[in-house]
Amino acid sequence: EAMYPIAQENFKKWNDALQTKDNKKVAALYSGKDLSFLPTVSPEFVQSSADTEKYFAEFVKKLPFGTITADNVQPYGEDAYLHSGMYTFLTGPESDRVPVEARFSYMWRKIDGAWKIVHHHSSAVPGGAPAPAKEIEAEKMYPTAQQNFKTWNDALQTKDEAKVAALYSSKELSFLPTVSPKFIKGSADTEAYFTEFVKKLPFGTITDDNVQSY
Repeated sequence: EAMYPIAQENFKKWNDALQTKDNKKVAALYSGKDLSFLPTVSPEFVQSSADTEKYFAEFVKKLPFGTITADNVQPYGEDAYLHSGMYTFLTGPESDRVPVEARFSYMWRKIDGAWKIVHHHSSAVPGGAPAPAKEIEAEKMYPTAQQNFKTWNDALQTKDEAKVAALYSSKELSFLPTVSPKFIKGSADTEAYFTEFVKKLPFGTITDDNVQSY
């Protein structure tokens, strides 16, 4: 349990490094020695920093973004843990993102005070039937939903009710707030609600979610 937040943070660091499209930045998260890396889209058994950089030079061109859908963390002392589970990668240009479901296992170890990947195995889920079009569309929308929630949550941190209210539609709005009995349908009432709500210094964290695309 103590290792789970560390595992999440390290996965985020790895995923964020992919977004930079800098293969060296991604490869720097892998150990330079005693490495065991079996990549998703390569038949090679990668064991060196040079080959790790070479693999990610091509992989980042696919514009990958990973989302963990199920996982488990097993600690090995205070300086190592195994993180395994399932993740979905969105790849391809913004106009045509394609989801790829895969299995993963990472062994992270603290080396000279920094967390490094010493083992990484990733492979596409075998034999699965193609996802229905609606499921694929929802998968594509999931990163957008995460980003929009972050935008809303960040707006709350500014304590500026107008900034939060600006994220709500000014027409055809249906807003049932947490700490108000009112059914809010206009911009003025949205601002009035958040004037009081931001004083509570709220910070939201999603603990479980689902995205449905329309």
